[in-house]
Amino acid sequence: MESKLVAGRYRTVRELGRGGMGVVWLAEDEVIGRRVALKELRTSSRTELERVLREARTAGRVNSPAVVTVHDVLAEHGTTYLVMELVEAPTLADLMRAGPLPAPRVEEIGLAVLHALETAHAAGVVHRDVKPSNIMVLPQGGVKLADFGIARALDDPGLTATGGVMGSPGYMAPELFHGRPPSPASDLWALGATLFHAAEGRSPFLRETTAATMHAIMYEAPVPRRTTGPLAEVVLGLLAQSAEARLTAPRVRERLAERTRPVAHDADTVIIEAPTSLVTPVTDTRPGWDDEQPRPRRRIALLAGGAVVVTALALTAVFVLLPEAETGRASGVAGESSATTTSVTTSAASTVPTTEATTTTTTTTTAATAITTSAQAAPPPAPTTTTKPPRETSVFTRFRNAEGWHYSGSTLLGVPAGYTAEGPLGRLAATPEPGTRPLYSCVITNSRDRMSSVSSDCEKQQVYGLVGHIFTAKPADAPAQAIFRCNLGGHHFESLSPTCEGKTVEFQLGWVLGN
Repeated sequence: MESKLVAGRYRTVRELGRGGMGVVWLAEDEVIGRRVALKELRTSSRTELERVLREARTAGRVNSPAVVTVHDVLAEHGTTYLVMELVEAPTLADLMRAGPLPAPRVEEIGLAVLHALETAHAAGVVHRDVKPSNIMVLPQGGVKLADFGIARALDDPGLTATGGVMGSPGYMAPELFHGRPPSPASDLWALGATLFHAAEGRSPFLRETTAATMHAIMYEAPVPRRTTGPLAEVVLGLLAQSAEARLTAPRVRERLAERTRPVAHDADTVIIEAPTSLVTPVTDTRPGWDDEQPRPRRRIALLAGGAVVVTALALTAVFVLLPEAETGRASGVAGESSATTTSVTTSAASTVPTTEATTTTTTTTTAATAITTSAQAAPPPAPTTTTKPPRETSVFTRFRNAEGWHYSGSTLLGVPAGYTAEGPLGRLAATPEPGTRPLYSCVITNSRDRMSSVSSDCEKQQVYGLVGHIFTAKPADAPAQAIFRCNLGGHHFESLSPTCEGKTVEFQLGWVLGN
């Protein structure tokens, strides 16, 4: 292969791989003397080029050791290039060719990818193409997540001109096929599908055709065959059909963190492009499957736990040792001055079934002192009581940027870039419960104005994400305050003030718990 010089500084060395979006080269940066991955993208129009440049700038805001760094974006002779960190490591897809991965390894990889996604979402970036071939697994145990923002860049703002959505069908959340925009929740769904594939050795939804794959995603419930315990609970929680019912990133981390060791985040990398497909959203009428009734999704709950069998003995032995006595240990230690000898004798007073047993235990110590007492009947077990689990909440905070725009969000949703906290408004329920309804963060179309709404379609505006669950009435079990949506001439904000701090009151959103 003949070497070429790009932008006067990047000299190609060899081809690393190619896919539907272009070619990846190993290149030498002749200015600072380092090797990089040079991705040559196929951009057929000026509009497409602008999309790539805009989204690459967005992806550049993601600063995490678990994310492949984008060093530069440039255009030359009608071709767009991305200059990226070179990572020399196999992808998760490469590792899976040898079979399913052990559960602890899958959990470790899952936590590392989750860290990368949380960093991206906090920066306002949605990956849109999380799958095994975009996750590089480093020798030290960490990961590198590749291709941030690229699929979105070529498919802005979520639908192509022909009405399709970009992505890899087997890893696309069900709401995307209904035309909803990508969100952090859809990235987490893709993570769930990826972890299922790694742990089970098979994709949960991938079928022979795209149509069959879409049908499986929207109407079938995956059933783990090898995976159990917390990992199975996490995977199925991430694959919930409803984006609002899915496990959040904090919940996933909580369930997996105690079972994994710290993950390292270092190494160099090779980026191999995996194919990304263009598919068309479907309507709820499903004209192609009129001869088949859709199978309802089954809610699968795996409860980790164990059964405890309690056997009550009629008689138990009670030992009273003098203060100077020293009891022996179960296993001897060389050089100990004490020794313990225990003997147990059981005799029956009669041959009838209600035999009364007597247990005698003799303990010998260095003081040669022991007292044996006869057994006493054990008291009946105390009645068990069921306590209500503590409510999970997320802090609802109002933010403001330098231009005066407001945003109200919670820990369930990343804060848009450039916004700083003004202060907490209260707490929302993190999960659905009776007397609550979902609260969404919305972006007004063709504006930088943001607002909160209880409408799942954000009152026909853009959905930024689920903030939490707001109370429809003042709860009886906790202090709460009413919260209002306010308007200042096309500038929305949320407030605890019934007068909206002297501005226009649109309506009461609901109730939030006190801080």
